[in-house]
Amino acid sequence: MFIFVAIIVLVEVAAGLFIFSQFSSRTYRQEYAAIQQKADVVSKKVYQSHTENIGDIESDGELLSAILEECVATGEFDYYIIFNETHGGNIVSGGGLNLSGNIRDNYGLSYNSVGKIELDGNTYIFAPSALGESNYRIGGLKDFTERQKIISNLRGNTVAILIAAGMVITAAFIIYAYLLANKERTHHFKYRVRLDKEGRIIKSNAAFKHEFAAVSKIDTANLDKDNFNLVSMCGNVGERLVAMRLSPSVAHPLVLAGEVANADSFIQSGGSEDSGELDADGKATSSLSKVFEGFTTKGKRTLLGVLYISNLDRIKTLFGKQMAIDIQHIIVKKVREKFTYAYELDFAYIGVTYPDGKKLDNLMSDMEDIHRYINAPIKMEDNLFTLDVKAGFAMCDASMSPLNFEHAYKAAEAARQRVMDTNIADYIVYHESQRKLYDKYFITYDIKQMLSEGAFEMEYQPQYNIKEERIEGFEALFRVKKSWNVNVDTFSFITYAERTGAMVQLGDFIFDTGMQFAKKLEGKNVSVSLNVSPVQLMQAGFTENFLRLYKKYDLKPRSICVEITESFLMTNFTETLKKLDILTAQGIDVHLDDFGTEYSSLLYIKKLPISTIKIDKEFVKDVLTSKESQAIIKFITNIAKLLNRTTICEGVETTQEFDMLNYLGCDTIQGWIIGKSMKPEAALEIVDTFDYKRIAAAKNGGK
Repeated sequence: MFIFVAIIVLVEVAAGLFIFSQFSSRTYRQEYAAIQQKADVVSKKVYQSHTENIGDIESDGELLSAILEECVATGEFDYYIIFNETHGGNIVSGGGLNLSGNIRDNYGLSYNSVGKIELDGNTYIFAPSALGESNYRIGGLKDFTERQKIISNLRGNTVAILIAAGMVITAAFIIYAYLLANKERTHHFKYRVRLDKEGRIIKSNAAFKHEFAAVSKIDTANLDKDNFNLVSMCGNVGERLVAMRLSPSVAHPLVLAGEVANADSFIQSGGSEDSGELDADGKATSSLSKVFEGFTTKGKRTLLGVLYISNLDRIKTLFGKQMAIDIQHIIVKKVREKFTYAYELDFAYIGVTYPDGKKLDNLMSDMEDIHRYINAPIKMEDNLFTLDVKAGFAMCDASMSPLNFEHAYKAAEAARQRVMDTNIADYIVYHESQRKLYDKYFITYDIKQMLSEGAFEMEYQPQYNIKEERIEGFEALFRVKKSWNVNVDTFSFITYAERTGAMVQLGDFIFDTGMQFAKKLEGKNVSVSLNVSPVQLMQAGFTENFLRLYKKYDLKPRSICVEITESFLMTNFTETLKKLDILTAQGIDVHLDDFGTEYSSLLYIKKLPISTIKIDKEFVKDVLTSKESQAIIKFITNIAKLLNRTTICEGVETTQEFDMLNYLGCDTIQGWIIGKSMKPEAALEIVDTFDYKRIAAAKNGGK
């Protein structure tokens, strides 16, 4: 009896604590929401006052003081700090509390959500808010010590008052669990099928017989008793996705199933998709969409995320496709442990969604720990693989417009792309209130229409031959005309063109315009190099189309070069070699760009018909101080000379760098010391007028 009473008391206390935790959580949420609103009001007011010079906070002490004084004058918070969201929140000014360092690493706070912090025996609520579109944020700290004491004192009283309710809840739960364990509630499921040990159908209900009359056997190898698995079955009206799981505690396997379109009850029971091979036909994306829409129809918050294993392609290159797929399956399993609803969308891509509730709040507060867990190294076949998973999440609620899967997925992808572009964190959570910050990721371009309206142009950056003391070539660089006010950089625009299938048309413009310019240079012994993307090079008919334009302008041999990047060669070496051999046979030179930054191999220089190796600016920028960079450049230039190749050093900005690269054996210099990219007219003029000695004398004399 004593043991029984002790158990009852423990259950009652647990029930009381549970109810108290719900009360305190609601109190915190209300307090947090109110405080966050105040922080947003302060940051908006400060940003409006200092919009023009907000980016000078760290370098302008007077500006920093003025912002802090204006914050204090609002009276909304007890203390203020200013920090940069880079690397999780580097503190620029710690305010009166003298905080320093990083808010995430030093104080366990997040740069984009409200939290609590203990300082000098007091409890503070911390509320961050962005200063407009800048990377800077204001963090307000409000003393919460007395309120915290009141909430804490309620704990004991709450347990005593609610102990009876705890007994009732506990008893009801025990009775429910007992009934559930002894009798399967099969009437909740549309399809009920009894199988023998081999999976042959012994008996099924009328709905299953009517809709899947031709099905006589179900493969149970991928079904389990804990989760629903999405299974494709051939029905009377075609192939359909059905959510299935095995029912426990029966002599013969009982399959409980329902249509995916009406599967809310199955999803809530813990359903997840059996991944199998990596999805290639959109089924996993369709499943993710259906689950997401099932959550959002309830009118509450729903989380949608896209995780990208950024280095999985490298693992595939080095260890093979199967190893990469096995690793992705392991990552998916880890993701499902945390998010439950996870789907392999494509190679290296995983989609997740999660419904509103207490568990979602906990998941969001533990996101950094979850991401560290997913990113933890994996050991396979005596190899330890370090993963680099980047993620973007969208918190979808009533403020999102339109609130549908397509827009939510774009928002999650926008957050992931911002992670890749800014490197400020390994994951970012998007909310519709931040839409302006992400506008460039939602923009779409009609490249065909832009081409017809003359939106693009080419500029040309000169390349200077040290030995011959002359401009020997130009690199053709694609540009969107400034009058079009396209709010993305050139690389992002090219990436967009590649992703949307418009790169072939855009490439034709680049090649045609570059070759027109090369024709104007005829007789000057100056070449024009054209960048060729992997998407273009692998396109069927690339060489034929390129040579058609080349012959259209009747260009002389060595007047055109094509630039390819070495990172593309590892997985496409044979195909690339065939196409480059065809081009070089027609008098077109090949430049190997960015050599040394990826998987550099002397095999490329040996087997590919390369005339020039371009040494990346990463080695040039510290060539005056880094012995390692000097040694690498010297090695490359020596190898090139022995193999009768030439070298171009990119990113050269000073005469000192020029002199060092000349000493190390570089043949040609490209960079701002020679000239920035320029219009065709200026490029034609510089061929005849450029005098490096005069430029060097002027720069050195000005010191």
